[in-house]
Amino acid sequence: MRAERLLDANLNRAREGLRTLEELARLILEDADLAESFRSRRRQLGELGEEQLPDVLCDRSAGTDPGLAPEVAAGPRNDLAGVAAAAAGRVGESLRVLEEVGSTVSPTFSAGIQGIRHGWYDLDRDLRLRLGTRKSVSQPRLCVLLTCELCPGGDWARVVDALAEAGVDMVQIREKSWPDGPLLRHAEAVRARLPSSTRLVINDRVAVAATLGLDVHLGQQDLPTLEARKLLGRDVQIGRSTSGLAEAQQAIAAGADLVGVGPMFVSATKDKPPVGPAAAGAVAAAGIPHLAIGGVDLENLDLLCEQGVSGVAICRGVLEAKDVAETVQAIQSRLGMVAKDCPCP
Repeated sequence: MRAERLLDANLNRAREGLRTLEELARLILEDADLAESFRSRRRQLGELGEEQLPDVLCDRSAGTDPGLAPEVAAGPRNDLAGVAAAAAGRVGESLRVLEEVGSTVSPTFSAGIQGIRHGWYDLDRDLRLRLGTRKSVSQPRLCVLLTCELCPGGDWARVVDALAEAGVDMVQIREKSWPDGPLLRHAEAVRARLPSSTRLVINDRVAVAATLGLDVHLGQQDLPTLEARKLLGRDVQIGRSTSGLAEAQQAIAAGADLVGVGPMFVSATKDKPPVGPAAAGAVAAAGIPHLAIGGVDLENLDLLCEQGVSGVAICRGVLEAKDVAETVQAIQSRLGMVAKDCPCP
């Protein structure tokens, strides 16, 4: 039996998948180099087909193709990562068919396909990792930055118990000077005191986050997001520090799921000049999951709410509060009202 029709079908299938991936890289990630990697492979496929295979246009017949039956039609995709996974699957499978079956028709054609396949799986990996996590990213209202030395009397356990009582959305363990071993044991102890509904995040330490399967927040000078994603996998959510909309958009394009924006106000834990509430408001208006950070407390919260900010990260303003649980509930209640109108997921 002639293989040309089979090769023609898989050429079309692979090029369609590559075009989908190219558009995701070009218009979603806005990465010209990544888009060109898909575009060049798509063009090479077209050129190989024209140069090495006979014209089978007249032999195409959708009516006699059992693969077009309704029961095997593609279903809906839940998100862009699902679109990319489906497209990449089509490309990878089709390239393998083209290489192996193509060798029976033209060794030159098969060798050309082998060249296109070289590096394909790394390319597929990089695109899909940069599209972010497989699970949806919910907009948090409050992330409490937990630093033991800032807890009254160093009693972090009392603070964590109060956070659990209040049902805080997120806790980020922020112990920049601790060695990995003590930090890992501390994170395990904190996790044991928090309900499963509270997201626990490790600041900076990818190795600790990977060991415990926790989310991580990275500063601008920390490991690049893609490299962190390779170590952590797609189920872990990665946050990134930014100072405004441009950096936030770059962080999301690089594969981050959430951004911290700041500092909002003068802060004892931040040595940068404040960027102000409007910077976080611009990120919120763009529909990017966010946390305004830096000098935020219950007293200045309304300045952020007026800008449409629906998530904040607070350290001293919660840890040093007279009633931690009451303060958390007040903050989350106020931000919950803003979140109803927030375009973030």
